[in-house]
Amino acid sequence: MKEKAHLLVVEDKSLIYKKLKMLLKSHYYSVDAYTPSVEKALAHIQKRRPDLVLLDIDLQGEQSGIELGQMLHDQYYIPFIYVTDFDDDQTFYEALQTHQTDFISKKDLPLSSDMPLLVSTKPQLDEKRLIRAIQMVLNQSLKVKPQLPKELLMVYPDYVQKTKEMGVDALTQIPIPFKEILYFTTNSQELDPHRSQQRQKKIYKKVERNNARVYTWLKKSYILPQNLSTILGKLPPYFARISEDYIVNLHSDFALKGRINGKRLLIEEEVLEISDRYKSDVEKRLSRIYENMK
Repeated sequence: MKEKAHLLVVEDKSLIYKKLKMLLKSHYYSVDAYTPSVEKALAHIQKRRPDLVLLDIDLQGEQSGIELGQMLHDQYYIPFIYVTDFDDDQTFYEALQTHQTDFISKKDLPLSSDMPLLVSTKPQLDEKRLIRAIQMVLNQSLKVKPQLPKELLMVYPDYVQKTKEMGVDALTQIPIPFKEILYFTTNSQELDPHRSQQRQKKIYKKVERNNARVYTWLKKSYILPQNLSTILGKLPPYFARISEDYIVNLHSDFALKGRINGKRLLIEEEVLEISDRYKSDVEKRLSRIYENMK
């Protein structure tokens, strides 16, 4: 039988993970690898986006399941169900702020694999409670796709390299707020030593054709599989193309640090040149931004 959906189980106890995996696979769900921490969960999500996450609260590492739950809701738009030992009111109401789709309290799992999986403090709630909750969430998520806010852009991490390894369908897109973006560029982060020596300045190799690199003030780099002309048409008016290789954010508090001789922009620690072709449009956009800020 074909697998119905792909699930990520974020659980720090390996025995509980194995039993949950066994249960879920018996109902024809695919299950990702053992994931005991928020760090591991984010790594798995970037490799293959799950349809649903089963999330414990007490995890390995400094971050809790509640912190991951907030990220799943705010950044990844992936539905999740808390499956946790914590059943006190304080934890429940704290978790409630993360917009989970269900909250299931679990008992210690039986060691015998032929015993039912108890997932609640109430004896009546066994594995059927969990499976039905999963089915309800997945059924609802298929009917109602989350709408991304207009101020977000979907990008890929390590798109060019990982496409060859995994295929585009297995990669996870990540939403990035426009306000975090410093610039879009056709340049990679790899220097071209021959051209750099010829021109006596840093020249970078290009990303794959019809791709652009997205760079944020958090110093993170992503890939968007579109050319700069297409990208510019989807951006707010405070983004401007300044050359054949760059679109920059002229409005972000973290982006534009100043201008040099009217021909260059200081973006973070980088100096980017404004080409003659785009200089007039850059001037107009800067004037509008400063006028609106008065």
